[in-house]
Amino acid sequence: MENKFLFNDSIIVRFTSLFVIGAILFTAVWYLSYYFLPEGIMQGKTGSAIIVGSDVAPTMLEEWGTIVMWNLWALFLIVLINLIRYLDRIPLGYVTPLGTITLYAVFLGTNSFSIPMAEPMAPTLAVLLRGGPYEMTAYILVAVATYNQSRFALTNNSYRISPVPRLSLEQWIGIGLAITLILLAGWHEAAMIMAL
Repeated sequence: MENKFLFNDSIIVRFTSLFVIGAILFTAVWYLSYYFLPEGIMQGKTGSAIIVGSDVAPTMLEEWGTIVMWNLWALFLIVLINLIRYLDRIPLGYVTPLGTITLYAVFLGTNSFSIPMAEPMAPTLAVLLRGGPYEMTAYILVAVATYNQSRFALTNNSYRISPVPRLSLEQWIGIGLAITLILLAGWHEAAMIMAL
């Protein structure tokens, strides 16, 4: 049976459904990470941390450009992964933002960022003053905006190519909003980093 929320015709219903799942996952992992994992456990251990390093760019514009570049790459990756559906139903691009949200929650709870905060952030609404939640929202938005663009369906031991509908106006708006969120969140994050 098709999930009437995650695969709804309305992008707002799809977004709200995936956002609620992501928010619950984020809160649970953040709480567990903050209270049960050692500080800095993931510091310098992700691909982006190894490539980008822990140095702050010399200017705000350069720092913003680096942040935006990595986040736009993540959006593009979600679209690429959304080209595949599992068992002809679940767009794999839905899994990617949930994985990223989980990783962000661990980083936040253990202060494992390349440029760490003064201390790990306890689970509070103060997180809304950071850029990360808005980047995660953008990932969810692009996943739900491109959910029906799967070209390949993995079914048991084979795959098949499926016909793909054109993106609707609301899907294009969703993609545009996701990019806008990335640009704005990146600027906010760059300003926070430059202030450290």
